[in-house]
Amino acid sequence: MPVIEEAVGRMKLDAEDLQVEQFIVARDDGKMVGFGRIKPYGNGVYELGSIGVMEEARGNRVGVRLVEELIARFPSEEIYITTDLVDYFMRFGFTPTASAPRVILDKVDRVCSSLRSGVVPMTLRRRRP
Repeated sequence: MPVIEEAVGRMKLDAEDLQVEQFIVARDDGKMVGFGRIKPYGNGVYELGSIGVMEEARGNRVGVRLVEELIARFPSEEIYITTDLVDYFMRFGFTPTASAPRVILDKVDRVCSSLRSGVVPMTLRRRRP
């Protein structure tokens, strides 16, 4: 967990309530090359968050694989993310939304505004087979 905590801080990601059980980790030859988490807020609200790809692994689709795996594991049909990488997440089907749950909107003001500019909430509604 210390390696993830350091990377989250360096990459200016959401460090609020980091818990090891929230994370999945991508490895290459035993070395962590990326990570991401499903962050619970309670009342059935979850966020796909703290997705980071180590600098030396960028451009190798690590982020794509992490996002796809997290979406597949998501415990709810409605998936939220707060990000400044709108175009990147639109390719997965996420769309900007102003009607996110209050806890997600509050998080943008409470956490994201101090980390990055231009952060917006986005949502993806999974389709069940």
